Amino acid sequence: MAKRKKGSKVQSRAKLRRANSAKRGKARKVAKTAKRVVAKVKPKRAPVKKAARKVKQQPVAPVVETVAVEMIEQPAPSVIAVTEVEETEVRKAS
Repeated sequence: MAKRKKGSKVQSRAKLRRANSAKRGKARKVAKTAKRVVAKVKPKRAPVKKAARKVKQQPVAPVVETVAVEMIEQPAPSVIAVTEVEETEVRKAS
């Protein structure tokens, strides 16, 4: 069995003898400073990332390509035939 700790050697006042003199004394009250609970630190909120603003793209004009061809032929001497062809192509911009 564990031995009891000896009390401090401060001058003690005479106590009245009671029926159970062998009974142990009550536990000492805890000082108020020891009772204080350390203040809990609140965790900081994580910073919220702001969404990057989307840049509005200007509508790109479709590509228009025009090809004009002129053919000058001389099938026989002193005979000239001119053929003209024009074609337009519209492509979507990528």
